[in-house]
Amino acid sequence: MDKIRRLVGNETKIFNMMIALFFLVPVFYMIYLCVIVAIYPTSFKELFSSSPFSAVMLIASCLDLLMGYYLYHLKVHLNNHDLFMLAIYLSALIQLLLGNLLIAFFIVLLILSSPNKKIKLSNLRNDASYLSMLGAFLVMYMFCDFVLLKLMI
Repeated sequence: MDKIRRLVGNETKIFNMMIALFFLVPVFYMIYLCVIVAIYPTSFKELFSSSPFSAVMLIASCLDLLMGYYLYHLKVHLNNHDLFMLAIYLSALIQLLLGNLLIAFFIVLLILSSPNKKIKLSNLRNDASYLSMLGAFLVMYMFCDFVLLKLMI
């Protein structure tokens, strides 16, 4: 673990890069969609109706923006390590299922560089509002995952 920490830096540096990726993914996806609309003579409405995959990925990228804000707010305003690590573990799983491998890679690096990886579920009782928001994100991401899976099959 010390080799990983020396190679990638400290936990805060990795977390800041991960948050930047959460904020940049929707921007780059919108740029990609704008280029597609500019190259091919189509509108956004026609693009989304002809390619439901693009519409679902737009929703997922907007969820990435909200998840980035949630994680930033959670880390800055809350000193509960257990809730933060639970959010990190769930977001790693979600990003892997969505196919956002770059964000998932940084999340795994964050998990590996963290000195304390354990979560005590008894410490999460006082954070019902943060847990409910995390649950709402999980439901929305899983909906996107199932729709993407359905579109691929």
